[in-house]
Order: sequence, then structure tokens, then C-alpha cells
Amino acid sequence: MIQVLKSYDKSFAEGMLARTSFYLENDPMFKTLKPIENEEIIRNNIISEICSNLNIPSITHNKQAVLDYLDNELDKSTKLDEKTEKEILTRLSIKGELPTDLYTVKINDNTLNKEFNEIDEISTNYITETIKKPDMTYDFGTNYCASIFAKFYKEKYEYNSFFLLVVGKREGLNFNVNQVWYLYNDILLEKNFNNALELLQYFVEKFGVEVDLHGSTSKFFIDVIAKSENEFQVKVENKKLKKAKTGDYGFVACHFLGPTPAGDSNFRIFFAIDIEKYKEYLKTHSHRKRH
Repeated sequence: MIQVLKSYDKSFAEGMLARTSFYLENDPMFKTLKPIENEEIIRNNIISEICSNLNIPSITHNKQAVLDYLDNELDKSTKLDEKTEKEILTRLSIKGELPTDLYTVKINDNTLNKEFNEIDEISTNYITETIKKPDMTYDFGTNYCASIFAKFYKEKYEYNSFFLLVVGKREGLNFNVNQVWYLYNDILLEKNFNNALELLQYFVEKFGVEVDLHGSTSKFFIDVIAKSENEFQVKVENKKLKKAKTGDYGFVACHFLGPTPAGDSNFRIFFAIDIEKYKEYLKTHSHRKRH
């Protein structure tokens, strides 16, 4: 910190550094600031000290060097320590307000559709880009720490252009990928979507199965309340699922469960995807990969 500012509190010192910079740059902002007592004297002392530190006779000899010195002093003064910065970023993540490019993307064995949707280097790059530079997002807030990301990828042939949907959980500065879905141009029908949740609902309408959940039947549930998780009894009728070659039926379910202000449990969303139907759809676009 500049020695002449040592006797002042941190906020005043930072303010004087900024005001001095505004003054020297003839910034219009300076004229909007309310004058403070002895400001000109303090400002001149700051400039004199900087000139002495830079070993120049006066500011007229190298004004830019003085401005750069001021900027560096401000950066050092206002820079957060690593622990504080992480705490702030984590709070933003919990609220779903963290800039998406700051997430560390985690794709692990818990990614539910990894077994039938190959996650190779190319797919990993797509997933990471979708999270860090999405076209659409949807965040479920502090009770769920869940998010949906969507990004459109234009391919050489329109038929193979696609939306990538990534569903997962925010955990601090990590984003843990839960599910990855491809939605190609052939079923998009030039539809417009306002956010990633609308796109996910459209995807579920195409590949989801109706399930009985808490006394209701639907493909996509939003905000279903119960006193405990045990009240959610899920029943998928096999006749509604496409039969696999082995004779088995399969579906992948996704839900985000969190507490309500009243202390109840709440499924923010719930849906189930017919795996075999989706796998057959992927096969029709098996030549998607370009590299």
C-alpha cells in the first residue's frame, strides 16, 4: 500500500487510489464523485510518492507509468485471498449463479447413460463445452444444486446437427455430470425453446415412458410434494417400454430431490427414459463423429 495512505482504513485508501486514477485520466466518473476533505492534498501526496518510487521527477515525465502503478496498487489491495475467493464462488454455485466457465467438469462412473452412450474424448469435449459455453441453461436453485445445460452443434449435414443436453449436480466448483442426451435435427422440427428445461421436456416427450408416481401418471413430473421419500412409489409398465434383444426391459430415471421450506420433500423433476428406444435412435446417427 502507498505509505501516505497507511494511516487510513482499507476502504478509504482503495477509494483514494481509484479517485486519483479517475482524476489523472480525466474520467467523467470523477465529476460525479462527491469531494472529500483534503482530497487534493492526499492526491498530490500519492502522486509524489509514486513518482519517487518510479524515480521520475514528476508525473509530466511519465504519466502512464504513474497510472500503471496506481492500477497495480489497486489490484494488490482488492485481490481476494484464495480461501475467501473459493468461499464466494462456492456460494454462487449453490445459488446457481456461478459463471459456467468456472466449473470443473467431472464425468465419472456415476454418469447414468455412460453404458450406452459412449463417452470418449470427442464426447467429453462436447460435454465440457456445453457446460462452459451453453446456449441455454436451467438451474434448480439452492435446495437441489442441479442444473441443465444445452448447446447446439451444427454439423456438415443438417440431419446430423444436434443439441447436447447435460444434466447434473453442482458441488462447490465442480459440476458432476449425471446424464448426457443427444437430440438431433431430425426431430427438432425447427422448434424454439426458451431454456434448457423446455428442451429436456421435449426430449422426454420423445423418449420418455409414462410412469405412475404418487398417484399420478405422466412422462414428466415437476414439483411433486410428499412428507418423505418413501411416498414416491414408481411403477413403469413393461408394455410401454421397447423390448431389448435379451428380452429385458430397461429405463433410466432422473430426479432431483430437495427439502421444502415446510420441511417436506420435493421432487423438482422426475422422468424415465426408454433406453432401447433411445439406443436405436442413436444408431441412426452413428456417423455423427467428425474426427
